[in-house]
Amino acid sequence: MSLAKQNFSNVVEDALNQQIALEMVASHTYLAIAAYLGADSIGLPGLEKYFHGQANEEREHAQSLIDYQNKRGGTVVLQSIPQPSTEWSSAKNAIESALQLEKDVNKSLLRVESLAEEQDDAEFVNMLRSNFLKEQVESIAEISKLITQLNRVGGDGLGLYLFDQTLLKDGVQGVIGDA
Repeated sequence: MSLAKQNFSNVVEDALNQQIALEMVASHTYLAIAAYLGADSIGLPGLEKYFHGQANEEREHAQSLIDYQNKRGGTVVLQSIPQPSTEWSSAKNAIESALQLEKDVNKSLLRVESLAEEQDDAEFVNMLRSNFLKEQVESIAEISKLITQLNRVGGDGLGLYLFDQTLLKDGVQGVIGDA
């Protein structure tokens, strides 16, 4: 047992390992979406770049949780990551999949936070609230706005092309404005 472990229950430790796995699932899924959008048959470099960034961000979340698990004296148990889907019916469908994934990650984080509260682990609750939950709400809002803007331009053809070019040139803020 780690010398650093104090007020860090096995229940929370296990839930944290599950959250690490989910963050890696999200990262892999975003890499798959980026690959789909970057394929020569789809050719949306702005969305491809955006989802590469999202994949990196999710991997950083997993690493942050790994570092936290180690700091608290827990044992990191890396789990198998299932192969993500590689096909979507459209760019809009891929972004909608990303929105659902963000909602699933948020729901899982809320479950982990609840377990930490039940175990009187105020430090972990604080860390989740300040570092993860706020960011999840912001990600859900951002992706929702991307879908809204894509719907506004028609979601296909010239509208999609211009949407993607704006995303490539100006980033997400160029498409949705101030978040």
